[in-house]
Amino acid sequence: MYDDLKKYKGKVRPCILCGEKSKPEDRIVWATDDSFEGLLCKICGLVQVEPCLTPEGLNFYYSTYLKHRLEDKKKFQQRSAQYKIDADFLKTYLSSGKILDVGCSGGFFLNEIGNQFTKVGLEIDDEAASYGVKNFNLDIKPGVLGSDNLENNSFDIIVFRGVIEHIYDPAAAVKRAKELLKPNGRIYICATPNLDSFCAEIYREMWNLWHPIQHINIFSAKTLHALLGKSEFDIEAINYPYLGTPYENFTADTKKLLDHIYIKQSGKKIDEKSLPFWGNIINIIFKKN
Repeated sequence: MYDDLKKYKGKVRPCILCGEKSKPEDRIVWATDDSFEGLLCKICGLVQVEPCLTPEGLNFYYSTYLKHRLEDKKKFQQRSAQYKIDADFLKTYLSSGKILDVGCSGGFFLNEIGNQFTKVGLEIDDEAASYGVKNFNLDIKPGVLGSDNLENNSFDIIVFRGVIEHIYDPAAAVKRAKELLKPNGRIYICATPNLDSFCAEIYREMWNLWHPIQHINIFSAKTLHALLGKSEFDIEAINYPYLGTPYENFTADTKKLLDHIYIKQSGKKIDEKSLPFWGNIINIIFKKN
């Protein structure tokens, strides 16, 4: 399938945050593989895969996404536990309201959030949307943010869980989210790779979250805040889930990390993917001013 996707590579996108202010010379290669490069903008610090798959290519790739996820039973169980952890973090700051889950897949996160919320999902994959409707009795609407028929100023919280890094034009998605959000509403961006993590810097293309087909935008807390607008949103809460998650194996993960640091300091190449570790994933709740 990897070779099939190469034909969908598009043009180089301008920096999502800097736009025309960022020139080609302002971007350097941060990570690479045989077909894709992650370019770091020296002005804002955002990494984008350029050129990445076109929206058509991304739609083709995600057309069988849920099927493959359901087939891996171990990872499905881990994700199920993580959905609850991420939902509990949000409910610490918001106990009820109307919630929109953008790119909700089969509705697994919405199912965990609890019935004190009025729940709406938006999902591009018809099969995944049907799964959520059938199994969880959720209100999941087909389509993408920006081509929706949702009512402005109608949501207390909008969730991008494991989504913002996949979106071809996240600036346009966030702009639409702002229109849908009520005054003093919140945007919850969670389960997204954190560029400022220790492992991202050590491993680069061997980082377990370097996936240039899927993760075409790699943010940090700083660049996520810039994407939403620092004058429009405050950071209400921030978390780096690892300890206590189903992905944690602290002793083994730490030992492997130390081994890899030694290899890198010796001038050799790390030839194994990194393991899960603290800081790799970031969860942030932004509150509208």
